[in-house]
Formats: sequence, structure tokens, C-alpha cells
Amino acid sequence: NLMMDMLEAPAFVDELLDAILEYDLAMLDDVLKADFDGVSFGDDWGQQNGLLFGPRLWRRFIKPRVAQLYDKTKKAGKAVFIHSCGKVQSLFPELIELGLDVFNPFQPEVMDPYEIKKQFGSQLCFYGGVSVQKLLPYGTPDEIRLEVKRLMKEVGQGGGFIVAPSHDMPGDIPLENLLAFIDTVLAQE
Repeated sequence: NLMMDMLEAPAFVDELLDAILEYDLAMLDDVLKADFDGVSFGDDWGQQNGLLFGPRLWRRFIKPRVAQLYDKTKKAGKAVFIHSCGKVQSLFPELIELGLDVFNPFQPEVMDPYEIKKQFGSQLCFYGGVSVQKLLPYGTPDEIRLEVKRLMKEVGQGGGFIVAPSHDMPGDIPLENLLAFIDTVLAQE
């Protein structure tokens, strides 16, 4: 309904999103008093094939409000993290411009981690990269070890990578696969 309202009732969407933003900015005032390094914002703007409502509507409704949240966070000297599922890499240049530091979930099903690192690795830190849709539930322990080592070596080269599952780990991941992931990461320390 909200996406339909973006087209049919934009004034309502502005009113709703402004109320949410006002609440978030007030909450951010309290959060930014704490001693920590960054603030993680969560939103899902994408799906497997692209943005949920396209770049024009994202720029119209989301970007100006995200800009205020990121600006307030950066002015407090904190890093900005975002979690947004889906194929949203078309937004990376604008998110970087707004002050984004760390992107999660870094889903290999919708973005090639090796290519994205080449394109944006000097400007963004990536958090995730290990597939919870394919590799962890359906790969073998050896396949998992190989891919995790490759990710850490290539995507992690020069920093800017936090190796992790690309999202919450569903219950269909075999224990031996989970242990292969954990042991591989720990062996690289």
C-alpha cells in the first residue's frame, strides 16, 4: 500500500515519513550520547532483481530523510552502517555521497562481491558476503572453506571487509557447514 501511495497519495507518504524521521532524529539524539563507533540503520530498499520502487521514488521519498539521519550521525563523529537487502548497488554512489561507511548484507546472489569491491572498495566497507541462500545451506564444507578463504583474501585485501554470512542464518544450514565457516574464519586470524 505504501508503494501505491507514493504514486497516488504522495502528501500522505511525506507526512508519514516525516513523522517517522522526527521520531528517529529524536531517538538518535539519545543514541549518539553513547560511547561507540557507529550507528546501524536498517531498511530494505531492494529485492533480488533491483530496487523495490525504483530510483526516482527512492530519491523523492527516502534519500532526503536518510540524508538527515546520516548527517546527524557523521556530525557526532560516528560511522554510518546500513542494512538493506536486495540488489541496491545502483544507490552506492549516492549513499557514499551521503556519508555511508559500511554496507550490509552484501548478498552474493544479487551483487558480485569481487566486482563491487573493485568498484566501491576504496569508499565503502562491506559486511557479509557468505551466501545464506546457496553456499551455506547447500554447499559442502570444502566449498565453504574455499569461498570464505577467497573472500577474505580478495575482498578483504586492503581492508574494508567484514566477513560474515550475508544475512541471518536460517535453520537449514547443516552444522558441519556452519563449523566449516567458523573454523575457516578463526584460522585466518
